[in-house]
Amino acid sequence: MKKKVLLPLMGAVLAAGLMTGCGGSNDTKEESTKTESAAEADSEDEADAADTDEADDEEDAGGDKAHVARTNSNYGDVVSAAGWNITVEDVEINASLENVSVDLGYTGVETSDYKKEADAGKTFCLIKLKIEKDGSKESLDWANLKLTDSEGNEYTRTDDEFITELGMIRMAGTTLNFGSNEGWIAFEINENAEGLELSYPFEAEAYNYAL
Repeated sequence: MKKKVLLPLMGAVLAAGLMTGCGGSNDTKEESTKTESAAEADSEDEADAADTDEADDEEDAGGDKAHVARTNSNYGDVVSAAGWNITVEDVEINASLENVSVDLGYTGVETSDYKKEADAGKTFCLIKLKIEKDGSKESLDWANLKLTDSEGNEYTRTDDEFITELGMIRMAGTTLNFGSNEGWIAFEINENAEGLELSYPFEAEAYNYAL
């Protein structure tokens, strides 16, 4: 009779021990998972911080009045307005034009000692254009071509004969009436100007292009 009583008691104790062991194993697994997740989060935070520091270093390395390359993927696309086909082929922003022609791949000017500096707080915006008349009844007067920024400042083409001194092709400075014309023009804009847009108020249709 005593043996029959002891057997159920021993079975109950063994079952309780097994349940306790399983619970401890699950707790250990959960704790391990939490630890791994925390380690991964810390690693991602460190990587993000490193990327931020690297970007800051690159920005600092540029310094003031540094060469700025525009990466508008639409450069080279023809925009038609009022019977004129206008193509922005390239844009260069630089406060010092001593070496800009060399940077752009122009040859034969490496030994030139010509240097053009923008006024204090200003920088040059050089735009390479191709302009073709295609049945328009209007002419293109440079005085009406405007470059504006996001703050509403408006700029007109500067006296840019210095472009030829850099060994670059300068767009004609006279009013365009016919044919195909290609070359660089220059604006002197605020040093930190953003959101630049080129525009011309043709009578038949306005031309607008975001640089």
